[in-house]
Amino acid sequence: MVVRLLIAGFASLVAGLSYLTGLARLMTGLLIGFGAFSSFFFGMLFFLPIDAERSFFPVYEKAPAWPYFVIGLILAGMTVALFLVKPKPAEAEQVSAVHFKYLLGGIGGYIISLFLSSIYWFPSDAKKMSADPSSLTVEVLIGTSLFLLGVSISCYLLYRASKGISDSHPDLMRRFVLGFFAFFQFDKMPLLVTYLLIYSPETQIIFPNIAALALASYIPVGIFLLKATWDTREQ
Repeated sequence: MVVRLLIAGFASLVAGLSYLTGLARLMTGLLIGFGAFSSFFFGMLFFLPIDAERSFFPVYEKAPAWPYFVIGLILAGMTVALFLVKPKPAEAEQVSAVHFKYLLGGIGGYIISLFLSSIYWFPSDAKKMSADPSSLTVEVLIGTSLFLLGVSISCYLLYRASKGISDSHPDLMRRFVLGFFAFFQFDKMPLLVTYLLIYSPETQIIFPNIAALALASYIPVGIFLLKATWDTREQ
C-alpha cells in the first residue's frame, strides 16, 4: 500500500510540474489518451464471458460494450485534435479576483458533486435489505446524473479561471489551473466512479449499465483540458 501511495504521489507531482513547466500539450495528450485507453478496456471487459472468479477484473453482470467504445472514440478523437488542429487565438482577460472565485467554485463543485453523488451510490445496509433492486438502480442513476452535471459545471468554471492573464506572465493562470487539476488527479475521478459501479464486491451492488454514464463525465474533463491547452501561449 505504501508503495502504491508513493507511485500515485510521484505521478501526481510529475503531472502537475509538467503543466507548470510548459509541457501542457504533451501532458494533456497523455491524460486524455489514458481516458480513451481506459474506455476501450472497460468495453473489452463486456466482450468476455461473465466470470466472478476471474483474477484480473471479474465482471458479475452482462452489459452492452458499445457505450464504452463510443466514449473511447470521442476521447481518442480529442487526443488527435490536440496535435493536429490549429486553435484560434484565445481571448485575453486580465487576471482578477473573479478568476480565483471561478477556481474555488470549480474545485468546490467538483468535490461536492462527488460526495453528494456518493449518498446515492452507497446506500446503508438497512436500505439495501429493504429496498428492491429497481429503486436502488434509480437512486444510483440519480447520483450518476448529478455527478455528470457537477463535473461539467466544475470544468466550465475551471476553464473560466484559466483565462486570466497578466502582462508579465500570460500563461500563469492556465498553467496553475491545469497543474492543480492534474496534481490532485481530478481527471481520474470519472474512471474511479466507473470502476466502483462495475466492480464492487464489498457492497454486492453492481451497475455496469450506469457505469457508462459515469465514464461519459470524462468527456467534459477532456474538453476542459483540450481547450485550456489550446489557449496557452505556446500553442
